[in-house]
Amino acid sequence: MEKETPINTEESLVLIQKMIKTVQSDIEDDSFYFLLWGWSVFAACMVQFILMAMESPNNAIGWVILMPLAGIVTWVYAKKQDKEKRVKTYIDELMGYVLIAFLASLFITLFFQAKLQLNTYPIVMLIYGVWLFVSGGALKFKPLIYGGVINWIFAIGSFFLMFKMQLVALAGAVLLGYIIPGHMLKMRHNKQVSQNNQLS
Repeated sequence: MEKETPINTEESLVLIQKMIKTVQSDIEDDSFYFLLWGWSVFAACMVQFILMAMESPNNAIGWVILMPLAGIVTWVYAKKQDKEKRVKTYIDELMGYVLIAFLASLFITLFFQAKLQLNTYPIVMLIYGVWLFVSGGALKFKPLIYGGVINWIFAIGSFFLMFKMQLVALAGAVLLGYIIPGHMLKMRHNKQVSQNNQLS
C-alpha cells in the first residue's frame, strides 16, 4: 500500500486560501435574493402606481401575483443551493434563518394590510431594512448595510405620506437598498469566481 505524502506548509496555506475563497463565493451568490425581491417589489410598486392613475379597482394585482411567485422562486432556489453547496458555514445557516424571518414578517404584514392600511408600506420598509442590515453585516458588505439604513429612513418618511407617494418611496427604497447593492454584490461574486478559477 502506497504511503500518502504529507503536504508542506506552503501547500497547506494555498489549500486553506482556496477553501476560504470557495466559501466566500458560495455566500456572496445570495445576491440572487436581493435582486429577485428588489425587482419584484419595484415592479409591483410601478404596476400599482400606474393602475391607480388609471383608476383601476384591481390596482394591487401586481402584489397578488409577484409576491407569492417571488416566495416560491426563493424556496426553490434555496433548496437547489443547499444541495449544491459543498461547505455549509455558520453564516450560511444564519442567512437562512434571517431569510425565513424576513419572509414570515413580510407575508404576515401583507396579509393584514387591510387592518394596517396606510401603515402597511412603511412597516414593509422597516422589515426590508432589518433583512438588508443584518445580511450586510453577515456578508461584510457595506452597500447592503447602507441599504438597510435607507429603508428605515424612507419608512419613517412614509408614515407622513399619502398612499400613492408611499409607492414611489417604496420603489426608491428597494432601488437604493436592494437592486443597486444586489448588482454590486453580484459583480463582487463574479470577480471572486474569476480569481478562484485563476488560482485553480
